[in-house]
Amino acid sequence: MDTPEDIVNVSGKCYENVKVFSEGLWSVKPGESILQHSLVRFHFELLAMFFLAGSFHFFLKRFHFSRFTSDVLAGIAVGPTVMGYYFGRTSDDLFHTSIPNQVLSSLSKIGYILFVFFAGVQMDTTLIWKTGRKAFSLGSFVFATSFIMASCVAIYFPKDNGLTIGIKGGMIFTGNMYFESMIQTEFVGVCYILMQLQIINSQLGRLALASSMHYKLMSLVYNITNGFGRGLRTTSIRVGVQMVILSLAYILFIVIVLRQMIFTFIRITPQGQPLKEIYATITMACVFLLASSGDCVGLNYVFGPLILGLIVPARSPLAEILVQKFNTAASGFLLPLMTMFCASKIDLHQFISEFHTLVAFKISLIGFAIKLAVTFLGVYFYKLPLRHAAALTVILNAKGHYEVGTFISFNPLKEIQSTSGILLLFLLQAFQPLLVKTLYHPAEHYVSYKQKTIEHVSNDAELQILVCAHREEDAVAAVTLLEYSNPTKQNPLSIYGLCLEELVSSFIPVLINHQLGQKISYSEGSRSQPIIDIFKYFKTQHNKFVQMHVFTAISPFKQMHEDICWLSFDKDCSLVIIPFHKKWNSKGKMVSSNTDLRNLNINVLKNAPCSVGTLIDRKRAQGLSSIFSTSATYRVAALFVGGSDDREAISYALRMARSPRVHLTIMHLVAHNDDVHNWENMVNDDFLRKVKAEMSGHTNIDYIEETVRDGSDTSEPTSDKLFSGDFHSKQSRKARTEKAKEKIVELIIITKMQQIQKMIVVQFVLNPLGSNAEA
Repeated sequence: MDTPEDIVNVSGKCYENVKVFSEGLWSVKPGESILQHSLVRFHFELLAMFFLAGSFHFFLKRFHFSRFTSDVLAGIAVGPTVMGYYFGRTSDDLFHTSIPNQVLSSLSKIGYILFVFFAGVQMDTTLIWKTGRKAFSLGSFVFATSFIMASCVAIYFPKDNGLTIGIKGGMIFTGNMYFESMIQTEFVGVCYILMQLQIINSQLGRLALASSMHYKLMSLVYNITNGFGRGLRTTSIRVGVQMVILSLAYILFIVIVLRQMIFTFIRITPQGQPLKEIYATITMACVFLLASSGDCVGLNYVFGPLILGLIVPARSPLAEILVQKFNTAASGFLLPLMTMFCASKIDLHQFISEFHTLVAFKISLIGFAIKLAVTFLGVYFYKLPLRHAAALTVILNAKGHYEVGTFISFNPLKEIQSTSGILLLFLLQAFQPLLVKTLYHPAEHYVSYKQKTIEHVSNDAELQILVCAHREEDAVAAVTLLEYSNPTKQNPLSIYGLCLEELVSSFIPVLINHQLGQKISYSEGSRSQPIIDIFKYFKTQHNKFVQMHVFTAISPFKQMHEDICWLSFDKDCSLVIIPFHKKWNSKGKMVSSNTDLRNLNINVLKNAPCSVGTLIDRKRAQGLSSIFSTSATYRVAALFVGGSDDREAISYALRMARSPRVHLTIMHLVAHNDDVHNWENMVNDDFLRKVKAEMSGHTNIDYIEETVRDGSDTSEPTSDKLFSGDFHSKQSRKARTEKAKEKIVELIIITKMQQIQKMIVVQFVLNPLGSNAEA
């Protein structure tokens, strides 16, 4: 009989306490390995996985493969398929394949919790009623299709197949779970593929977002009611009623108590000021508290964080600080880690040898194919073009991180039946973006659109201009240009002011029409309201001759050009005015240069269906009152070398010159020995004849023709002759140049026409003079 001492005594030879951290590489004893320390091993695991994922993505991103594809490939590389098969000893030392990796598993589930929470935060549920009938009916159709497919499919095995009841039950559960995951439409998956392809604010992207959001909310309501019903059917009455009561109390606590707390945080924050970080920390603590308590009352552990994310107002100060502070760690570290950890369980060698037994893989593939076919028929019913219908079908069936999180939550990834679904996700998701990019091009809407130009607008017709502004000074500079544009009864203007806001804390881009009474909520209102007021002030100054319509576009910088191009196309504009990406102070020193704005301007120039003007403000206006001074006289200069751009610039300048307060100088630079008679030169000569004919009735237009031989000869006469004010003065060239320097250039507009390949820079130089200046 063993003594108590024999029972409780644990010898050091039987169990050795290995420290979590190492004392250093040079302190490793003979026969030991630095990888036996769990913290060191964890660091090497992260280094290996993220290095491989980054390397794969460096090459694959050139072919438009997503980061999800690279993460799965990295997981397969460190798993039994590559490292475990060819470098078995190294794999066992680094990943301890025989022991479950609880650290990576726990971090993966934490990443899934944050992923679901931020998906709820960035889903603007207030827009659910503004999406239109087409999006609602399409979302309802897709939901009904998924519900019918999930209800009608069941898995059965023939008798005497050698499988035990437990194995059959496990295969049926895995097959059903994978099948239902493959036929779902997940809002987050749709958002990720649209953002990757930069079409989230295109017409097709907006329809896909709205439809998937309707689907998600209907699916959430169905899952709650179905979960309650299943709990009552499968358990005793007492346990079922207890589960329903606790679940309802859990939901009410989130919707009432936590919602009131969140709105209190937002309400006590001064308008325009950032939210205190302590409020964001409290909210994140509530996320993990809900995940733990939800699992205790019988709900899925991500259910509470999802509901909490949905009640956080999108684009509010709290949503912005949550996304800025925590979403990088979630989407940049924990989410890829979850994908790589799950993919590391895939064994392709076993998959190939046991393919005939993979029920989950086969039924999931069949379900996905059926869902694609049915969704395409439903989408095509809405009379979309064939290619657009096919692209929308692929987008609505996009897969990714959400399905991986579902697999790791409900099924331990220990056997090939479980991991085969992740391989199917990888195969489907890898080629979906490439397929959508081939089928859908947003710019093709404008290909058949006849180019609208100022040159071809009749003199008495209304000139329609789209003016974009990121900041208040952009709006002031634009209004100054519009004031020069001579809005009168004979020269009416129709202005569309567009306030541009970057989308930070929401998936859903918004285009707000302020004429319809739509308003911006929370922090965006304080940013855009001064711009809106400036446009409205210009309207009040020219109430009879200007039609002003103000919009606000909230979207990512990479996709913001789509809003600008679509609005100019929809409103039949002849000119789009965008602010320059560089800013100067009153002393002429450059104070900022924004690369994002530069790329935005380039995209607008490439895709716009009409003329585009880049507005450069080198001298800040002294308030709005100085803009509308009736005693000021303005000197406008335009250079003409030839081509579509130059003709467009001169056409705009001539509309300005119809005002007696504007003095226009046109300088025509003629190349020496230019005797080439081609079509372009003939068009230029005909245009100049019309310009000279119009000059005959205006004394405030001067025409100068200069013959030049080279670049230095071109630039030499320009500054002094355009700005001197007396072109026949006997003063020296140096004196006239100094006089030109004193008149600081205030605004320059560069017009680029879509139909030409080579961009020629044409400048309007607007120079305000005093009331006693020469006319």
